Amino acid sequence: MKKNALIKAMEPFGLALMDYYTGKEVEKLIMHRDDGLKDEHPVEYYFREPSEFSLIEKEALKICKGKVLDIGAGVGPHSLELQKMGLNVTSIDVSLHACNIMKKKGLENVACMSFYEYCNSNKCKFDTILLLGRSIGFVENINGLKKFLNHCKSLLNQNGNIIFDSTDIRPTTKSIHLAYQKKNQDEGRYLGEIRLQLEYKGLMGDCFKILHVDPDVLESIVLELGLKYENVMKEENTSYLVRIFK
Repeated sequence: MKKNALIKAMEPFGLALMDYYTGKEVEKLIMHRDDGLKDEHPVEYYFREPSEFSLIEKEALKICKGKVLDIGAGVGPHSLELQKMGLNVTSIDVSLHACNIMKKKGLENVACMSFYEYCNSNKCKFDTILLLGRSIGFVENINGLKKFLNHCKSLLNQNGNIIFDSTDIRPTTKSIHLAYQKKNQDEGRYLGEIRLQLEYKGLMGDCFKILHVDPDVLESIVLELGLKYENVMKEENTSYLVRIFK
């Protein structure tokens, strides 16, 4: 494959994961924002042990219960911990490489598909719908967030919870981020809608979108949809954890 040829959006992520897991030479995963900003991510981060989890991750796992759907599970660090705790976990991810690694690591219920593909092919209900590592970003935009939360209503058992983390990007003082937010707003988008490409070993993935939603906007959406909202905790880096329920 030629370097810099476009491949599926998340394929660079999957290739990086598989290189690390199989002991091959690993380079950093590079995120390219559409304004030219580049951000490098060490691949080993995705394989961290429970002792290395953030406070938000640890708190999120404490409040999981019953039958769990882990969306955007990656190589399964959270799913594995929940499975060890005796919970019934289903782990889904769009990356085939990530799903193969999860199976090799001993996760019992793994599905390589998107959230909506999974919902269309399964009629299961859950006590916990979990998205960590800011996986809620897959919804892409505010309308996508509303669609997702509305869909989750039909998937939750009585007293079930949706648990996820996001980041509040509003407090930034960096001019490049402020300019990006302003451009979004000027073009009629919410300020936390981000357009990215992933690169690994010179292979560039196709464009995709993610959403960082601030807690004030999120709470207003949750209430609009007739759901309830609890801001569980916030970290100094503006990451925060929420629990949403009927």
